[in-house]
Amino acid sequence: MDAARLVAEAERALRDSPQPEQVIAEAWQAYELTEAVGRLLGDALGQPGVRAGRAPVVTAAGAGPPRAARLSGVRDPDGTLRALRTLLGEIGLTLVGITCTADDEAAYWHCIEALDAVDEAKDRIRELARAGGD
Repeated sequence: MDAARLVAEAERALRDSPQPEQVIAEAWQAYELTEAVGRLLGDALGQPGVRAGRAPVVTAAGAGPPRAARLSGVRDPDGTLRALRTLLGEIGLTLVGITCTADDEAAYWHCIEALDAVDEAKDRIRELARAGGD
């Protein structure tokens, strides 16, 4: 499946008023999707630079298979990078709000770990945009 469609799926999932656990799961989904897009685009640019990503530590019930596993191509690299950047920004803002209202320490740290993953994904997108000339 094309990366743009997978990003659109994530955007829809966020618009459906997800619970905190679902937002955290979406953060990890976006992280993994960014890494997968990075591998494809890095190969296409002749800069494989596959980085070791971290495995998601939180999954939500009903989150389904990882979007990254369904990635088959990136038809519009510039548009996909912009869409991922926007998605990660939305997830980050939502996570900040959830972090501020976390009921317990474990929930707080799950949010912090997801925020770190979102920041790493944003960094990866910046690297890809520089390499691709975006």
